[in-house]
Amino acid sequence: MYLRPGNLIKSFTIEPVTRKQNSRGRGVTTYDTETAAVLRGVIASADPTAIKRFDQGEHPITHQIVQYSGPKAKPGDRLVRGHSHYYIRGVDNIAELGIATLYYVEERTDLDDGSEFSAGT
Repeated sequence: MYLRPGNLIKSFTIEPVTRKQNSRGRGVTTYDTETAAVLRGVIASADPTAIKRFDQGEHPITHQIVQYSGPKAKPGDRLVRGHSHYYIRGVDNIAELGIATLYYVEERTDLDDGSEFSAGT
């Protein structure tokens, strides 16, 4: 196995999702960009089984992130690393022991830091 420096544990900023209605009664999804919560984990491309499991049509998962502790984020939250945004579509607390957590995410590189995204959850 060949490991390159920087290919292991990465840091992601957690931006919790907030859903509310605007003055016209339409749903609005925003993300708290002021939080300082950090998730550290290993990111990898999603395997075909996971892609099929979380198939949502227009918003397929692209990656899986493994965190070595209990869950820190929930479905709908956004993880940010540089110019990439990862929208959490599913969370799997492996064996329910708090040892490791698997996040199923969709990567979006076409949004800037202030963008809103209408999550289908």
